[in-house]
Amino acid sequence: MLVLVTGATGEVGRGILPWLQERFALRLLSLDSPPDGDPRCIQADLLDWDALAAALRGVASVLHLAIAPGHTGTYENDAFNDLRFDVNVKGTFHLFEAARRAKVRRVVYVSSLMVVWGHGKVGPVPGDAPPRPVGTYALTKMLAEQIARHYAENHHMEVLTLRIAAPLDINDPERLRQPVRPQQVPLPDLAQAFVRALTVPLQRYEVVTIVGESSRRVWDLGPARRVLGYEPRYRLDDLGVTWADPFAVEP
Repeated sequence: MLVLVTGATGEVGRGILPWLQERFALRLLSLDSPPDGDPRCIQADLLDWDALAAALRGVASVLHLAIAPGHTGTYENDAFNDLRFDVNVKGTFHLFEAARRAKVRRVVYVSSLMVVWGHGKVGPVPGDAPPRPVGTYALTKMLAEQIARHYAENHHMEVLTLRIAAPLDINDPERLRQPVRPQQVPLPDLAQAFVRALTVPLQRYEVVTIVGESSRRVWDLGPARRVLGYEPRYRLDDLGVTWADPFAVEP
């Protein structure tokens, strides 16, 4: 099965490709130049209809990771927020519409835990909770979730939204020496979720949350288990991490 991965050179894309390429033939789309001349890579903009049409030719499924690059989700700036709306919202519409035209069977839209951050300080949060975004980045991801739902319900596409927390490279000693938010997801667990999202039978539009397992987890993994058969293989407590505030705003 040929899978198009958007945002393939971003942090999440780079981290999970070793697992994805064991299971699928991949086509990798990003704004950056292809690293080391990788023939699987296509340098293209989500706002370029012709480039998207070419990238989707022959594709069975899409893993849509692409977001406006350059800053974290908590960063606020007028010019960068304009870029966020262009890439995260308009770009997602372009991707879904181009996928519909290309008769792509499935799109996995990768959203953010920040879409439901507003629930987090009041106790356990359902894995398919209604949006309560915090910040402009989360707002754009919420709007893109609505685009995903629209294409599932109105164009009979197989669509799954994954709200993910930030990835954690458990093989990087420097990353483990830094404080870790209790929702961060070890890369092997995140890759497991993506592989399952691309392959499980899907009867309707679904929203699931993917976070790391720990004694401090407040985000429900029930829908991930039900829809994906997902089960974390790592427990953050066992990695000897120190804890960071899960809702701290980065400067």
